[in-house]
Amino acid sequence: MDAKDLREKLKKTENKLTVFTDKSTFDKYNINLREFSELVRDFLTDKEKIELLDSFEPGATIKKYIINVISNDDIKIEMLKNSKHIDDMNRFQMLDFIKNMSDNAKKIFLYDSSIIEKREISLNDIENIISRMDNQAKQEVLSDVELIRNKLHLKDNQISNLVYRLPDEKVKLNMIEKYEFEEREKAEIIQSFEDNTKMDIVLKDNDLSAYYKKSILSSLNTDSLSEFLKQNKDFFVQSNIHPYEITKILSDEKQREFVEKINDLNLSSIEKRKILITLDEDVKNEIDTNNLTEEQKNALSLKYKNGTIIVDLNRNLEDYRGLDTFLNVNPEDFTKEQKNRFFELCNICPNIQISNCLGHENDKKGQNTAWISSVNEYIEAEKWIDNLINSINPEYSDAQKIAVIDNAIGKKISYSPDYETEVENKQNARALWKIISSGYGVCNGIARVEQYILNKMGIESEVISGTIHAFLKLENIEFPLANGEITKGTTILDPTWNLTEQRFGAMPQFFCKSYEDIRKGDINKKGIDGKYHQNDEKLQDATFSLDEQSIRELYKSVGLADKDGYFPIKETMEKSSKIDEMYANTPKQNIENQFLLLKQVCPEFAQCQESTIGILKDVLLNNKNLKFNRCVINRVYDREDKDRKPVIFIYIDSDEMKRNFYYVDSKKGEFINIPQEEFTKQFECYDVDLKRNSGLRPWEMENQKEEEKDLSQSSGNIIAEGGADR
Repeated sequence: MDAKDLREKLKKTENKLTVFTDKSTFDKYNINLREFSELVRDFLTDKEKIELLDSFEPGATIKKYIINVISNDDIKIEMLKNSKHIDDMNRFQMLDFIKNMSDNAKKIFLYDSSIIEKREISLNDIENIISRMDNQAKQEVLSDVELIRNKLHLKDNQISNLVYRLPDEKVKLNMIEKYEFEEREKAEIIQSFEDNTKMDIVLKDNDLSAYYKKSILSSLNTDSLSEFLKQNKDFFVQSNIHPYEITKILSDEKQREFVEKINDLNLSSIEKRKILITLDEDVKNEIDTNNLTEEQKNALSLKYKNGTIIVDLNRNLEDYRGLDTFLNVNPEDFTKEQKNRFFELCNICPNIQISNCLGHENDKKGQNTAWISSVNEYIEAEKWIDNLINSINPEYSDAQKIAVIDNAIGKKISYSPDYETEVENKQNARALWKIISSGYGVCNGIARVEQYILNKMGIESEVISGTIHAFLKLENIEFPLANGEITKGTTILDPTWNLTEQRFGAMPQFFCKSYEDIRKGDINKKGIDGKYHQNDEKLQDATFSLDEQSIRELYKSVGLADKDGYFPIKETMEKSSKIDEMYANTPKQNIENQFLLLKQVCPEFAQCQESTIGILKDVLLNNKNLKFNRCVINRVYDREDKDRKPVIFIYIDSDEMKRNFYYVDSKKGEFINIPQEEFTKQFECYDVDLKRNSGLRPWEMENQKEEEKDLSQSSGNIIAEGGADR
């Protein structure tokens, strides 16, 4: 006997409940659970269904089928509140029960936070339940922002998903306004509109960013998109959107359809080429090229990956004209011939982005951030490098070449004065050719510059990172010693910490040091180890240090020290001492003549700010007759300068001079003496410098505080201990 037979029996039975509670019913009739539940639905009242539930063991699967055929909304809601039978259900069974309720019951459920909390209904479950409601009920629920946002706590992306499914565009626009969605959710909803509405919104909604306008336009069908491109050329100019930015995110099917119309579009030949270049590879391979021009065929043949054309210097460089947007080239390893070809390409495409790595292991693993220089910066820097290399005697030893190059870098580059300020441009300070062109960099960028030039000279080196600093390791370099011997060793060169010495012709203190010796420089006067050069894994074999006399002989051999091995700084220091003696009793004249000496020795002193600060601290304002209660030499910015560029300032507090303020006028190339009131009105300290001093400006601090310079943040000390005769 089957379900039909049981249905006939139930029609004739007065007490139908007894048939269902009879455990032998399933034995007598060949019926499944679905058929059984349908009979329960058709022959029992909701009250009897509840009684039937009590006749089954807890957790029995059949109970789920019975619960789902209860028809009275009030009973269902009451069951959700209290029924032990709901407790017996697993999560999925309970959610099925809720989803199968009428929309009216679902609304009651959604407004009853006690049920949601008791049954541990998740946000995803709530979204799913609302999505099962008919459009009218869904709209009514979504119209209650207080319920959706503040009681049910749905997230914006969940709300927008529900709004997306509503059929009425006016209603959806109203919802967008009600919920004040972020652009992402707003754009996703708009993508569900008819094409005409989408296009109208894109043209009129000034609050939508270019990114989301492109996203919406990419959802148009190809006919609509083609028409939009034809009719709205001004829109693309005003919005800074290019047609290829839309077509490249189309589906493969849409791209194929679009290419068929490409020559019917009112677009420039360059725009058409850009569209063809950025198509998916699968689409490119399927295109019938018979209807394309030779120029367009060439565009299809260009290799394009991750937003960039892979440049082939062996092909006709004219193929790249107008495609600067897609060109990002790293020319670090170019041969002389390749560099010459690349110069030609730079003339054809003057807006190429030129990138470099920093020489770290992370670069080799593909984790390099893009450090970008412009074409002009690249050409200027390469010309400087070529002139430097051509000036070096080809007969020089590697050690001599290293000395000349390290000195030239110190003369050309200064440490970025905006380091660690709120206006610091980290990209500029690490872009190889930009550093040379601008004259500013930070340690890992400067180390990379020297490594790059050394490599051109056939001298291999490795950029090494300490705790917060970068420098070079040189392996198996031959060095001439003062006693005439030649030795070979692995050593450390820190071009950043040598900058100031090289700029002012002093002996470089961090030139070819052993790991043991260079680590001594990491420890300050208080005995605190900054660990700038600490890298036990990489540097244990760096055991060679070039002694002082050998450095003198080396620099003498390349014309950077005199016949007795003295460095040019000696003459500057002697002149400074004479000024100090001459104006021993007139400190203001003493200081201002020291400034004139600085200008004479280094006309570009206003530009090489960190090096200038170094020589002022260590030499010019460190003479015996200059007695200061306090002397601070640092950086500030002009309050009216929107770029907040660093300005060197000197604050002096002495018994003879009282309080004096000077700042460097970079346009005039002069130190300007200014009253405190005017100085504090015109200039302000950077946040990081204020933080270091507990929020106090130097002139606001009552007690003398020893000024220490963090060597990872500057070009290092110009004169080391015992170095006054250098």
